[in-house]
Amino acid sequence: MFYPAHFNLRNQKCLVVGGGVVAERKVVSLLLSGGIVTLISPHTTTYLESLAQVGQIVWHNRQFRAGDTSGMFLVCTATDFPEINSSVFEEAYKKNGIRLVNVVDVIPECTFAAASVVLCRSVSISISTSGQSPAMSRRIREYLESKFGASSLYSDESAGKRPAPVENRQLPYPAYLLLQGRECGLICASAQTSQGMKRRVSLLEGCGASITLLTTSQVDSARVSDAFLLFAETGCEAAVFAKDALQPREFLDDPQTGEFVTPALVVDDDLIIGVSTQSENPIEQNAARKIHAELRAQFENSGYGAFIDFLGSLRPVVLEEIAAQRRRQRFFEALIDDIPHAESNTMAEKPEKCCLGFANSDCSTECVFNMIQHGRVELARKYALERIENEKSHDSSVTDAPRI
Repeated sequence: MFYPAHFNLRNQKCLVVGGGVVAERKVVSLLLSGGIVTLISPHTTTYLESLAQVGQIVWHNRQFRAGDTSGMFLVCTATDFPEINSSVFEEAYKKNGIRLVNVVDVIPECTFAAASVVLCRSVSISISTSGQSPAMSRRIREYLESKFGASSLYSDESAGKRPAPVENRQLPYPAYLLLQGRECGLICASAQTSQGMKRRVSLLEGCGASITLLTTSQVDSARVSDAFLLFAETGCEAAVFAKDALQPREFLDDPQTGEFVTPALVVDDDLIIGVSTQSENPIEQNAARKIHAELRAQFENSGYGAFIDFLGSLRPVVLEEIAAQRRRQRFFEALIDDIPHAESNTMAEKPEKCCLGFANSDCSTECVFNMIQHGRVELARKYALERIENEKSHDSSVTDAPRI
């Protein structure tokens, strides 16, 4: 399980290394959240170049150099060169102690993973499947966009269509933190912890974090300097924290003053949905509470977590048996979308697509989702393994085909 946190990036220095489409998405999301963005890459997309030209980002037209991560709050690297990505991680996290570092698609070199994000005015909805099923995360995001008439976080991308700046909407920046074995400091008003702090302790334990509980009378800068994150029940004296403290902090009693908040959550095993808003407008805060209540009623204890865990259990087999990444992606998309043995009336008719219980929780179609939901795991696994064999056969036929 990853720890869900929505970060306040207003006026925080952020670095993106790489200039392709993935780096573009990173830059856009950081700008939407108010980050001060530096980009390093000898080549960029047209849109990134236009953002540099209007002064919205600082672009260094070169490769990454030692010292580039110094002073940054958040670092993302998305180059095509693993050795560059690794050197960015080594310097940012291991040398400079930067807590928020993301090497795209390389979990061992990440302290956080990106989330699928839906925007409903000032309300941010983040979706994570804890790395088990990106395809399912995408399906849930698409459904929520339709359900709330909302948009994806990346809908402001130009994709070369318009060289307009990105609006700073001061949105929360959702991230899912990898805290296994990392120390987190919890500062409590007294030995009797509040319900809010108990909730965070439970989440941190689920993430495998090491927890240090302190009362305000026990706190000094030396005791918290090594923590990856800090949580404080009450306001602490500024002297408690070193001027160059790197730890993001959450103040439970005054969320606006910290670097992040723990959002209202919907949790079902490895499915984690976070809902929050930076707005202090009571109407927007009420909208966030309403959305959270709706999603809890729909997604908690409804079989989605078990289905995601099932998909995750197939990943080692798929990685070993299906060589091409695109074919692996297509396999999981088909497993989620297809209804086994469904037959169309005509060749031109598209096959029925699994609804995943989004529109009808009582749907009884014999899809893989419902197999898992009703405990028929072995039947679902047998079907999935048959699909893997079909993919392997297709790969073999393509490989063995004579070349002309």
